[in-house]
Amino acid sequence: MGAEYISKEVHTVFDAVIAALETVPAHIVNEVPFEGSWTLGQVAEHIIICSQGVPDSKSQHAERAYDEKAADLRAMFSDRNQKSEADPQVYPKETSHNLRQLIVQLTHNKERLLQIAGGKNLTALCLDMEFPFIGYLTRYEWLTFICIHTQWHLNQITDILRHLEERATN
Repeated sequence: MGAEYISKEVHTVFDAVIAALETVPAHIVNEVPFEGSWTLGQVAEHIIICSQGVPDSKSQHAERAYDEKAADLRAMFSDRNQKSEADPQVYPKETSHNLRQLIVQLTHNKERLLQIAGGKNLTALCLDMEFPFIGYLTRYEWLTFICIHTQWHLNQITDILRHLEERATN
């Protein structure tokens, strides 16, 4: 199955986000880089909200390949120019963020996701929530989504840092 692969993907993307945030001076975590943008703290909070786990309190055997919808999920987040509006439930709620606390929570979420990847049946179909426009996902597909979504926001973090650096040098 894909437990080893998805565990590696979780490690890679979360370690990269944490490493990027560890380079950020604490005083800029709440700075708006440009009009209409979230702050670094808000992006990190959004990642935290979206990576708390997998909606799997109700699950059943999937009558399809466990990774059937993974390619569709990857395609949704492959175009960095295409932006979609986040569901209001996963909007960042805080306006002021503590960088250390964000990093601790990201680390905690990473560990929780690794426990899911290594300890649960990833082929099971999760019935707590349908993914918009796609339907029910397996645990493997939910983990895939979390990784892809987090990677998308890691790229956003990089863009925000670049804007803040450019503004500081001008």
